Amino acid sequence: MATEQGKSRSGEALRATVGVVLFVVWAVLTFLWFYDAIHALVYGEPGPAIKAVVWLLLMLLLAGMEGLEVAVIDRWSHLYPERTTADLAGWLAARQLFVALIVTGATLLADRDSLAIPFVAPPFTGVVALKIFNLVFTTLTVLWFMQIFPKHMAATNADRYLKVFQAVLFPVVEFVRVIGISWPAEMTAQAVQNRLDWHAEPTLEAAPSRHDESLAKAWAALVP
Repeated sequence: MATEQGKSRSGEALRATVGVVLFVVWAVLTFLWFYDAIHALVYGEPGPAIKAVVWLLLMLLLAGMEGLEVAVIDRWSHLYPERTTADLAGWLAARQLFVALIVTGATLLADRDSLAIPFVAPPFTGVVALKIFNLVFTTLTVLWFMQIFPKHMAATNADRYLKVFQAVLFPVVEFVRVIGISWPAEMTAQAVQNRLDWHAEPTLEAAPSRHDESLAKAWAALVP
């Protein structure tokens, strides 16, 4: 028992150490990225600042959409008791547009041809280093604050999350669903499933059900 507790403490210490290091790295990258935008604006180049504002708005929209996924799955039968699981699947498929579009757009907007660094002149222009900078900065930002954080918040209190975001985001997702942007993927999935006989295995269907578990409860348990 003592050995297991020691391993558990060591594992938590390792996670905390890596987490702190990554957060410090992200904080430095974030500071440099916004500093570069403000520096360019001060010297008469508004492009990076405009990109930064649009990037931030897209990130906020992505965060709202990611949490909405968990909240809607958890409360679908209460929100729409007359609608089926197939309707929920169609709604979720439509919502994925925003994930693909925003992550792609944010990556392009975050990219810099040069990076101004405080007390250093001229601006840094290393192509490979700037690409790595963009990759790490965008990945950590999306992962922590537009994926994990909003999903946990929505899972912890789905009703409150829906109260804040439902009126604004639901019509947008519904519009995407109605016009059929996700239709090609749905038809592709159907064709491949039929061709490969890709269905649930009987052994998996017969597995014991855990009624006390759900996607929302799993995300809510992230923070004890």
